[in-house]
Amino acid sequence: MAKEINALELRKRFGEIMEEVRYHKEPYVVTRNGRPMIMLVDIEAYDAVEAQRKEDAFVETYSEERVKEFLKEDTIAPRTRRQVKRSLA
Repeated sequence: MAKEINALELRKRFGEIMEEVRYHKEPYVVTRNGRPMIMLVDIEAYDAVEAQRKEDAFVETYSEERVKEFLKEDTIAPRTRRQVKRSLA
C-alpha cells in the first residue's frame, strides 16, 4: 500500500523520501490540499508498468486489426470469393 505525503512535507524531506522509494520500494502518493496529485515509484516499478502498458496496447491493436480482417472476410459471399480467386489465378 502506498504511503501518503503532502507536497510541503515532501519538499522538506525529499532526500529521505527518495531513498525510501528507491531502496525500500515504498511508493508514495503526493497530495495537495488533501487531493492525490502524483505518485512516486521506483524506476523498476515504473518500467514494469510501462512494459505492461505497451504490451496491452499492442494486443489491443492487434486484436482490433484481426477483428476487422475477420469481418471483412465474412462479408464476401463464398461464391464471390471463388470468382475473385479464379480471376486472379
